[in-house]
Amino acid sequence: MEGIALAGVFDDVLVIIAGVVTGLVLVVGVIVIVLIQQRRMFAVQQKNMEVLAESEERYRRLVNFSPFPMVVLIGGVIRYVNDAGAKLFGTMNPEELIGKPLEEYGRSSFYEQAKSRIHRFLENPEELTSIEEKFVRHDGRVMDIEVTAIPITFEGQNAVQVVIRDITERKRQEQELIAAKERAEQSDRLKDAFIANISHEIRTPLNVILGYSSLIMSEMADRIKEEELTFFESIERGGQRLMRTVEHILNISSIQAGTFELHPEPIDVNDRVETLILDMRSIAAEKGLTLETVNDYPGALIIADRYCFDQALINLIDNAIKFTNRGGVTIRTYRQDRRVCIEVSDTGIGISAEYLPKVFNIFSQEIIGYTRPFEGLGLGLALTKRYVEFNQGSITVKSRKGMGTTFTVRFLTASALDGIQEELPLHVESPHPMAIEPLPPERKNAKSILLVEDDVETQEYMNALLKRDYNLQVANSGREAWDILNATTIDLILMDLSLRGDEDGLHLTQRIRQDKTFHTIPIIAITAHAFPEDKQRCLAVGCNRYLSKPFKIEELKQTLAEFLYRGEPS
Repeated sequence: MEGIALAGVFDDVLVIIAGVVTGLVLVVGVIVIVLIQQRRMFAVQQKNMEVLAESEERYRRLVNFSPFPMVVLIGGVIRYVNDAGAKLFGTMNPEELIGKPLEEYGRSSFYEQAKSRIHRFLENPEELTSIEEKFVRHDGRVMDIEVTAIPITFEGQNAVQVVIRDITERKRQEQELIAAKERAEQSDRLKDAFIANISHEIRTPLNVILGYSSLIMSEMADRIKEEELTFFESIERGGQRLMRTVEHILNISSIQAGTFELHPEPIDVNDRVETLILDMRSIAAEKGLTLETVNDYPGALIIADRYCFDQALINLIDNAIKFTNRGGVTIRTYRQDRRVCIEVSDTGIGISAEYLPKVFNIFSQEIIGYTRPFEGLGLGLALTKRYVEFNQGSITVKSRKGMGTTFTVRFLTASALDGIQEELPLHVESPHPMAIEPLPPERKNAKSILLVEDDVETQEYMNALLKRDYNLQVANSGREAWDILNATTIDLILMDLSLRGDEDGLHLTQRIRQDKTFHTIPIIAITAHAFPEDKQRCLAVGCNRYLSKPFKIEELKQTLAEFLYRGEPS
């Protein structure tokens, strides 16, 4: 029995030993697994640390060798600067800058602005880009810089990384461009003023020359020999040629400067063509040429600037007459789809195929040099093309040398322009318009006219022209004009734009229109300022009519009659 008991105890012991061994095996296994896992984790961590170190080293090298200056600031103190940044500060050793406040490298006025930005940036971290600042180097040289700042963590602290770009050269170039632009604008202003003055200085004496010539011819008509009439005709032709030259120069200058204004209005094409050729029939007749019109489109109506339309047609007809020696000139009006076509054909010398593509170029002439047979600057056709195109039109030319030339101008019909008319500028009318009606024959009542004019020769000419029919008062300045208005009853004012003193004719006209005592007096602008915009300015301030010097005596007398004797019995 005892043996059996011992055997049972032995079995129990074996069971216990087996359990302990099993437990030890399990513990050892767990320890081995843990050790293996830790080793793997350590290897991964080691790899990550190597990658991070490599990344940091790569980033550091990229930053350090970047061509853009970079600075790290903590609380306004420099904690890191790359080589490019050190060079920007004026040193080759970045270590010299570490630990120094940024304010040491900026004038107080520059630094305070930057400092306030940095404080706001640290309170509300966000990226700042393209902020322009001023920077002062060690040597005192002020530089223009462009700054980009981003919030970062540096050595466990909140910091600001600043990337700097030197824009000193760019700013210098910008200043040079601004200065160049200002010089160009000043040059344009001087050019415009010069051309306007040239126009004024030519028109004013030319008005006197042509005026006296016409006056003498009319006063001495019964005593002038027939051959002597050619003298006066030559003066008239020479004056008109000079005036056309000046007008062409003024207009091309205004167009190139972008100051040419349009004032569209309805135009009866056929009626206008007949009006324009009235003065040209005598010129054609002198050369033995016919000047005919063919109306294949009755009632042709367009919307265009009247000045542009007139000048374009006058240039074409004038050229056709000038370059034609035998035969004649025909102006034909017809319709083509939605366009009104005006064809100016001549039987003249024609244009060569080589020159035809250049015919609308500025200052272009087929024959140049001392032997050229025709006068002119080569501006007429260049201006004509621009006049037409400004009004939604087009112009083409067909010609053969020795076989004549045909210019065709095309404008949209008034009905076709309905959709675009709103985009065109409106015609400027006088704030105090006076309706002009057909008048009875000129009266010789003692009407009083105030001439506001500072040119002595023009005063004397106007006095000689008007003293028989009118009581003429003359004022040299705005102040004198105002004194005469207050002392005398004035029926009409002839107003020049350029006056002595502090007030010009435009401002004086405005004052008169604002005064209840004088605001109904008709005012006619008679001026040597002949840009299209000058006319519009005169009408806009209250002038009832505009005459540019030199004017025709008949035109002035008819205009005076329209305003002074309107409504009186004949």
